[in-house]
Amino acid sequence: MTTIDDIRDRLTEIHPPGFPHDVIAAGMVRGIDSQDGTVTIQLEPPPMPPPSLNATVADIRRAVRAMEGVREVTVQVAQAGHAAVHAHGAGPGGTGANASQAGPFNEIGPLPGIRDIVAVASTKGGVGKSTVAANLAVALQRLNQRVGLLDADVYGPSLPIMFGVSGRPRASDNKRIHPLEKYGVKLMSIGFFLDDESPVIWRGPLVMGLIRQFLKDVDWGELDILVVDLPPGTGDAQLTLVQQVPLAGGVVVTTPQDVATLDVQRGIAMFHQVNIPVLGIVENMSYYQCPKCGKREDLFGAGGGEKIAARFGVPLLGQIPLIAEVRTGGDAGKPIVVDRPDHPVSQLFVHIAGRVLEAVEAERLATAPPTIIG
Repeated sequence: MTTIDDIRDRLTEIHPPGFPHDVIAAGMVRGIDSQDGTVTIQLEPPPMPPPSLNATVADIRRAVRAMEGVREVTVQVAQAGHAAVHAHGAGPGGTGANASQAGPFNEIGPLPGIRDIVAVASTKGGVGKSTVAANLAVALQRLNQRVGLLDADVYGPSLPIMFGVSGRPRASDNKRIHPLEKYGVKLMSIGFFLDDESPVIWRGPLVMGLIRQFLKDVDWGELDILVVDLPPGTGDAQLTLVQQVPLAGGVVVTTPQDVATLDVQRGIAMFHQVNIPVLGIVENMSYYQCPKCGKREDLFGAGGGEKIAARFGVPLLGQIPLIAEVRTGGDAGKPIVVDRPDHPVSQLFVHIAGRVLEAVEAERLATAPPTIIG
C-alpha cells in the first residue's frame, strides 16, 4: 500500500516549468493526506504563470494517480495573497485545473459517458482544420466508434455546412441540450443557433462560457470519442477546453509551407504547457496531383509536416493531398469519407483515424496504474 512517504518520494520527480528544483525541494508541498485511496496534496507555489501552474498540477495528479492503491487525487493550491483553490479528479489523464492565480479552479472534469476527448487544433487559419476534423469524425465512426463532434469555433462555425445540417437542437425538461446527428455522428455547434446573417461578436468570457455549456450541458450519451474542432490560435476557447476536461490528446493540422509550420509550433507548445499529449500532425493540402496525367506538384512547398514531427518527436499521421473532391464534399454537406468512401483520400482519413485511436490507447496505457503481480 502506498504511504505518505512514498507519495513524497514520487513528488520529487515533479519539476515545475522554469524552476531548478522539484516541488518538494522547492518547499511547495505543505501537506499530504492519504485515506482509503484518496490522496489530498496541499500545494503552495510561488507566483507563476497559469500554464506552468496548470502543468505542475497535472503532473502531480498523473504521477500520484499511477501509484498503487490510489483512486483519486485532490490538489489544493494556495498562493500568497489568494485563497486556496482546488483541482481534483479520478482519471489519470486529466489536466485537473483551471490554474488561475486569482480565482478558484472551476473544472468540469470527466464528462459522463465519454471515454476519450480529442482536440483538433491549428494556430493558423485556412489550413483546413475543420475539414480534417469533420472527416476524422466520420472516419472514426467507420471504425465502429461511437463519435461526437463539437464545433468549438465560435467565431466561424462550419460544422452545419460541412454536414448539411439545419435546425436547432432540442432541450429536455432538465435543461439538457440534445445534439443533432448525421452520418452516425452526434453534432453540436453554435451555428445551429444562428441565422445566416448573425455575427458572433463576443468577448472572451462569453466564449469561455459557451464552451463550458457545450461540454457540461449537452447530453452526448455514450461516446467512445468526442472530437473537438478548436478555433485557430491559442486563445480563450482553446485554453478553456484544455483546462476544463481531461483530453486524451490533440491533433495538430498544418500545411507544408514554412510560415504554417512556424505557427504550428505554438500549438504544440500550448498542448505541452498544459500537459496534453500531441497525438500527431496532419499535413493538409500536402500536394496537388493532376487527375488526368497523375503529375504531382508541391504547390505549398514540401516536407514541412515531417520537419515539425521530427523536431517535436510526434508522429506525422498523414499527408492529405489538395483535391477538388474534398472541397466539393464539404460544401455539399457530405465529407469525402461519406460521399466517396472508396476514394484514396477517404481511405487515408480512415488510416489517420486508426492511428489516432492507437495513439490514444498508447497514452492510456502509459498513464494507467501499474499492474501488480503476485
